[in-house]
Amino acid sequence: MKIPDHLRPPLLEQLNDQEDSEDYLVLRGSALGYALLGDETKRDSFIEKFVELAEPQLEGNELGRELQARAVGKILLGQEADTLLSRSKELFENELEKALPELPEDIAIDIATEPLKMARQARSGLMENAFLKKEWELCVNEAEHGRSIIPDYLLYQPHREGYPIEFVAKGMDTNDTKLITKGLEMQEEFLQYAIDVGYLKPWEESYFVSYGLSTISRIIVSKL
Repeated sequence: MKIPDHLRPPLLEQLNDQEDSEDYLVLRGSALGYALLGDETKRDSFIEKFVELAEPQLEGNELGRELQARAVGKILLGQEADTLLSRSKELFENELEKALPELPEDIAIDIATEPLKMARQARSGLMENAFLKKEWELCVNEAEHGRSIIPDYLLYQPHREGYPIEFVAKGMDTNDTKLITKGLEMQEEFLQYAIDVGYLKPWEESYFVSYGLSTISRIIVSKL
C-alpha cells in the first residue's frame, strides 16, 4: 500500500495537528495514518494509547466493532486479544439473532431495512472475528452467510467471488498457499483502491481493521 505523494504533506500536517488528542477514534486514525506512512513505531504508540482508554458508551454492533478494533490493535502489538474477541463475538451473535426474523424476503431492495443492515454488519463482524481467532473454517462459513444477504451490485466487484480474508482462511484450512497469497493480494489491492479514489482518509479510523487484517495476512504469508 502506497500513500500518493500529493497526500503525504496534508496527512503529516493532520497527524501533527491531532497528536495530542485523547479521542479514541482520532487516536486510532493516527495509528492508521502512521501505519500507511510506514512508521510502525508511531503506529504502535497510538495503538497503545487507544487500547488503554476506557470503553465508549456503545452497544450492539457498534460496541462489537469497537472491541474488535481494539483486539486488532493488541494483535499488532503482539498482545493477547481473545477476551475482546469473545466479547465482540457475543455482541455480533446477539444482534444477528435479533435481526434474522425481520429480514425482508427480497434482499436486493434499494434501501436496506434496519434489520438487514444489522444482520450484514453482524455477519461481517463474525467473519472477521473468526479470522482473527484463526478459526479458518468458521471464517469461510461466516463469509458465505454474509454474502448471501448482500446483492452482487453492492459488493466491490472482486469480492463477489470471495472476500480477501475468506481466501486466506480457505487457504489456511486446506493448506493451499495460492489461495492465501491471492487473499493477501486482494486485500492490499482493495486498500490501495480505497486510498487512490479517496475513500480511505488515513487520518480517520474507518479502515483500521482492514489495515490490520491485511497486515496479519502478510505475516501469515511470510511464515509459509
